[in-house]
Amino acid sequence: MLVCICHSVSDKTIKHWVRHQGVSSIRELRQLTPLGSQCGKCVRHAKEVIYDESQLITLQKAS
Repeated sequence: MLVCICHSVSDKTIKHWVRHQGVSSIRELRQLTPLGSQCGKCVRHAKEVIYDESQLITLQKAS
């Protein structure tokens, strides 16, 4: 699903950066993608995707 429509950044892309680059904040994500640099409406949803994926990684490591 597209999170940032202005720049075609999907939740899949965000999850990839969280898993493979250790992205844990919007600031870090913005260094890798143009997410949120136009209208900014996507930032809140992107934060949720980052948080959810980080939690999933933590749970997987704990198992």
